[in-house]
Amino acid sequence: MINKSKLWFLTLSCIILVLAVYYVAIPGPATTSVFSTNKNEEYKEADVKITESEALTAMRINKDEEDAATIQTLQEILLDSNKSLQEKNDAYEQIKFLNSNKSLEEKLEKSVNDNFKINSFISINDKNLKVVIANKEKSVTVANDIISFINATTDASYYVTVKFE
Repeated sequence: MINKSKLWFLTLSCIILVLAVYYVAIPGPATTSVFSTNKNEEYKEADVKITESEALTAMRINKDEEDAATIQTLQEILLDSNKSLQEKNDAYEQIKFLNSNKSLEEKLEKSVNDNFKINSFISINDKNLKVVIANKEKSVTVANDIISFINATTDASYYVTVKFE
């Protein structure tokens, strides 16, 4: 049964719909300026300046995407019923290794940022540990201090390189 409130709601909804279609369908100065492109407009090219923190963020995102893709392929191996038990165990161990490396990277990065008061990005590949520092001034003493700090923290189990960006 249709009562008065439902009838009013239906009427107002129809009116709103008709007005919306009317304003979209009728060409006018407001709609043409939004939907048309003027080819005579000149666009000024903006200077793009990349700061050190943006470069480090780009490196972090790139590393995270690589790790996510690797973990995805390893998870597919784990879920594949045609794979042997040894292959599944190897994939599981690699996932654990990637996760432990990621946590070590984050821990070391936080320690370097806190102790040396500089922005850094740390990446671990096998036994290589790469430190990228957001500083244009290259300082051998800072690099040596960071290398010795990381070697002390990780018991010198990685080959550490420091790069200034």
